[in-house]
Amino acid sequence: MIAVAEYAPQALRWLGNAIVQAIPSARFSGIVGDPSHKYGYHRARNRLPKNDYSVQTGPDKAGDGWAASALDISFDSKWMKTITKRLLASAKDQNDPRLNCMREFFGTTNGSSVAGWDTYYGRPATSDDSHLWHVHMSILRKYANDRKALAGVLSVIKGEKELDVDLDDKVKLSEWIPQAWPDLDETITVRTALGSAYGHARQAKDLIRDAVPEILAGQAAILEALRGSSAAEIQNSVREELGRVAPRQRGADGALAERLGPALVTALTARLGDAVSEADLTAAVTEAIGAVLPPTDHAESATESTPSEG
Repeated sequence: MIAVAEYAPQALRWLGNAIVQAIPSARFSGIVGDPSHKYGYHRARNRLPKNDYSVQTGPDKAGDGWAASALDISFDSKWMKTITKRLLASAKDQNDPRLNCMREFFGTTNGSSVAGWDTYYGRPATSDDSHLWHVHMSILRKYANDRKALAGVLSVIKGEKELDVDLDDKVKLSEWIPQAWPDLDETITVRTALGSAYGHARQAKDLIRDAVPEILAGQAAILEALRGSSAAEIQNSVREELGRVAPRQRGADGALAERLGPALVTALTARLGDAVSEADLTAAVTEAIGAVLPPTDHAESATESTPSEG
């Protein structure tokens, strides 16, 4: 038979090392208990009697039976108090889920008495006075090797603020937005903010995508007209340009080419004669395109739409 020994899980070792790196004076004191530890989370479940308190809950009956599931970290007096207070504040906050993987912890908030909390049952807990110089953390055995779950413990110990945003939470708008649209409230939901940002970004993308083929086709037509090309040559140039930049729109753009070429020739011939100025050329092209292309839905929505709640 191969003898199996209890061991320190990799995720729990990661947590201990991360705390040592993050907190001044922190010293890694241990995971697997020595022979003096006869019960509790410093020992593997398979080493304990069935009536041991650390193997009773549902999460404690899960996970590797040979993994120890407690961590001791020593701190100086100042940090002992700080870390214990951080753990207590998080444990007592029912809206903070970061210690949900923990069964209990012990430390001190004043340097003279032990303070702790049973995070599973939500009640105060205490232990011997060795916890005046080290913080003990018992992890529910299901999570002993779950680095993602243990990252929440690290976040609390580092003093980070818990961020759990709900889509229906309210966020305050920048001052200029209600000034621009007085019908809006000063706050909107996160859901609306995300949806509005996505919608406007997508609309901008579509406007640019739709406009680029027409602009480039117009440029091609202008160049052909200035070279003295015929209406047919201008139409072919427009077709080629539209086919290059917007192959998915060839059907609609073929009709555009048929109308845009002759309109440009007529406008350029009538306005320019032998003298070509930039202002006249711009006016001619604007007139031609305006005669061929009706206002688009995109343009109307871009000028008339306003952000709205819901």
